[in-house]
This record gives sequence, C-alpha cells and structure tokens, in this order.
Amino acid sequence: MRVFKIRYKSHHDVKDIILSKSKRKLRLPQSYWGLMEKEPEDLDGGIYVHVPFCDKICSFCNMNRKQLDNDLEDYTKFLVKEINKYRNKIYIQKKKFSVIFFGGGTPTILKPHQLEVVLSTLREVFPLREDYEFTFETTLHNLTWEKLEVMKKYGVNRLSIGIQTFSNRGRKLLNRTYDQDFVKKRLKEIKAKFQGLVCLDIIYNYLDQSIEEVKEDARIVSEISPDSVSYYSLMIHDGSEISKDLNSGEKNFDYKTERDKELHDAFLDFLLESGYKVLEHTKLTKGTDSYKYIRNVHKLKDLIPIGIGAGGRVQNIELYHLNRLVSFYSLDTEDVMKLKKISGITQYEDVQLEKLSNIVKEKYNEIYEVLKELEKTGYISIDREKNLYRYTKKGIFWGNNISALLVEKYLENRL
Repeated sequence: MRVFKIRYKSHHDVKDIILSKSKRKLRLPQSYWGLMEKEPEDLDGGIYVHVPFCDKICSFCNMNRKQLDNDLEDYTKFLVKEINKYRNKIYIQKKKFSVIFFGGGTPTILKPHQLEVVLSTLREVFPLREDYEFTFETTLHNLTWEKLEVMKKYGVNRLSIGIQTFSNRGRKLLNRTYDQDFVKKRLKEIKAKFQGLVCLDIIYNYLDQSIEEVKEDARIVSEISPDSVSYYSLMIHDGSEISKDLNSGEKNFDYKTERDKELHDAFLDFLLESGYKVLEHTKLTKGTDSYKYIRNVHKLKDLIPIGIGAGGRVQNIELYHLNRLVSFYSLDTEDVMKLKKISGITQYEDVQLEKLSNIVKEKYNEIYEVLKELEKTGYISIDREKNLYRYTKKGIFWGNNISALLVEKYLENRL
C-alpha cells in the first residue's frame, strides 16, 4: 500500500522536483529576442506582469515582494519601457493573446494614473482575442472604486482577491486588513459594481484553526458566491513573521498531516455540497471560471514576462527577470517539457489517459501500473470506458504528490 509521508501543498513543489532532476541549459538573450523577429508557431499566448510591492505584508510571506518605498512612479516607467520592447515585433503582432495576468506583490498598489499608463500601453502593444481573460490579483484595502473603473476601462474581467480567512482571529494572525463584517460587505459591493469574474483565495490550517473556523470560511464563501475559490494549506516561509515567532518560541505550530486533511476535507465537502466543482487540486469553481491563465501555463503556451520577478516562456525558451539588470534565459529539453506537461495535465480532477499516453509514449505501461496501484489504495478511480482517471477526495488532498510520483516514474532511467 502506497503511503505518502510529506504532503506537497502546491504545484510549485512538483516544479521544484523537475528542476532538481534536470540540468538548466542557459542561453543568451538573443535566443529569446531572436524569436521576436519571426512569425509564431502558435497564435495563442499570455502576458504576465509582476508588481513586486505590497503596502502590508502577510505574516506568512517572504516572497519576491517588499514594503512600498515610494518608487511606484519609477516602477511604472520601468514597466512601460519593458512593454514597449515588444512594440512592432513580428512575433507579437501576429499573435492573439488569450490571457493577461497581473500578479505580485499587490498590483493594485499602483495609483489610478499609474494603472492608466501601464494598461493603455499594454493594450496598444499586445493584440487580444475576443474571449480573452484579464486578471488582476488584489487585496480589498487598496482596490478603490477609482482604480476599479480604470481597470474596467482597459478590459480587466477577472479579479483574484486575497482574503485568506474570514475569521477575525485568523485575520489578525495573518496580518490582514479589516474584520469579517467589513470584508463581507466589501466583497458584495465589488460583485455589484464589477461585472467580471470574482475569485477568492483562502488559507486553511493556520495556527490553531478549528474545524468550526474552516467551516465558517466555507459557509461565507458560499454566501458570497464567488466564481471560484482557491484554497491552500498554510505554507510558512523562512524569514516570514510567523516563522520568526515560531523560531523564537513566541508561537507554536505542530503540523500534523491528519489535521491538515481534516480541515481540507471540511472546507471541500461544504463547498461541494453548495454546488461548487473541483477545477484542480486547490481550486473550486461554480463553472463560470475556467482559469485560462493556469491552463495556458500547464499547456506550456507562450507567456511573455514583464517586470521584476516575472517568469515566462516563448516556445522552448524560458525567461526570468531577476531584477532590472539581470535576466536568465534557459532552454527546455524535450524531456523537461514532457515533465512539465505531465505535471500540468495531472492537476485537474479528470485526467484523460490518451493525453497522458501521448506525452509519456513508451513509458505509458509503467505509468499505468502506478495508476492501478493508486486506484487500489483509494487515491483515484479509473474509468476504463471513458479512458480517464479521476481523483477521489483523498487523491485531491495528495494530488501534487501523485503528480510528482508520475513525473518521477517517467524520469526513471531517462535524465
């Protein structure tokens, strides 16, 4: 019987395994920018813009973001300059982009006039498909009505709002702004004023969270009725405030996988009973949000990265902007691209076996034996008539471990 010992909480854990098992093949900038002078192989693609600033730092965070330090105007000019590098490029002009995603940090930390400049330039340079998805990550306290009007003017049609929890105790612990009553009121106002998709992020299994608290979060999510909700077990990063408090003994957190699953299942069960469906391991949807951005990422579609901390790819060339002066370019081998595709298609509730077979080819029989073992141990069910496998509730909880397992099986005797 297969038993996973340590839970992988995010698809980023699977990506880390792929990176650790494969050698990076660094390339010169011309390998990327040379493609911009050619016609694209695929007309679809996305744009990712990173704004590495927050005016309030969550207590669990240590990532590529920093407190606001009065240089937003300078960063706005930098973003415009970076966007304009793609102006009149054949590769860009021939494409029709289906996705734009502003992440961070908190992109809505930009002031209305700064948003105006960045968004107007972006829309001038990048042609979009009619059915595009345009997402902004945001918090409640810096999403003003004036900013929302600017965003709507330039076609933003999806908001991803970091709520984390509705519990007043939990919000204080995670260093979130506003209490439960105000958060609920504000979300309802946003839904009334914004006709696009409204999506929420929730964190569970924070310090001393009770079953009642996680069920209350699920109940309020159901009451607010967002188009989708992402739910993640708390990940404590070294250097974060919570990490410092734990190391000093000021706070205590004894992580137990059994407790993690109990809280996960309580949240999942409530929302499934409320009409939500599983979109991927950590996201539930009412059916209105298909999350094109992550689907494109999983399919290895082109993703143009703009801004400090932004990463993306064009064809088989990956690009990461470390800072204003340093960017890394690397080549994905055919095997590495296959590993990323395995990770991508196995994130969803239903996995088409024909698609998996087309990726892994001669390794399929070995991988299918692993799937049969996973079925016997209750992680998945195989629908042989429809030629797919579906994650059970147990499998959803361990979904990223299963993705990693299949990646490692493919890797045997290859890299």
